[in-house]
Amino acid sequence: MGVRAIVFCVAVAGLALVALSFAGLVSTWGFDWVTIESEEPDPESIPDPTPTVTQTPPPAPVEAELDIDPRYPPDTQWRVFDVPSALNVRAGPSTAHEVLGTASLDSTVTLTGQVVESPTSGTWVQVHANTVTGWVFAAYLTPAS
Repeated sequence: MGVRAIVFCVAVAGLALVALSFAGLVSTWGFDWVTIESEEPDPESIPDPTPTVTQTPPPAPVEAELDIDPRYPPDTQWRVFDVPSALNVRAGPSTAHEVLGTASLDSTVTLTGQVVESPTSGTWVQVHANTVTGWVFAAYLTPAS
């Protein structure tokens, strides 16, 4: 009952204010109408709640031009020497890389033309040896006759 009475009083007071407003009396008492508008956002401007994931493709491999070292020309035959029994053929130009295979003493390998000069360990060359292609320490090779 209390809520109904308040609503009734507000409704009656509102009607009285409307009537007084039409009569031009409300503004003289210091009252003024206030318009309240609620702005609902445009449905198209509401961001999608699920973010869109854009995958960036990996960068394309960079192909560098290799300078051919005249001391180790590509497609030349070299003989393995000065090793106890076999020379390790590695995945990269240092002893830190995995051993892919071996080239036995006095066997021949074919150079690919790729050479790396390491300031700490010397010259490494890439070779085809038996069925693997990998890197060997150049000091253990001599040109095949």
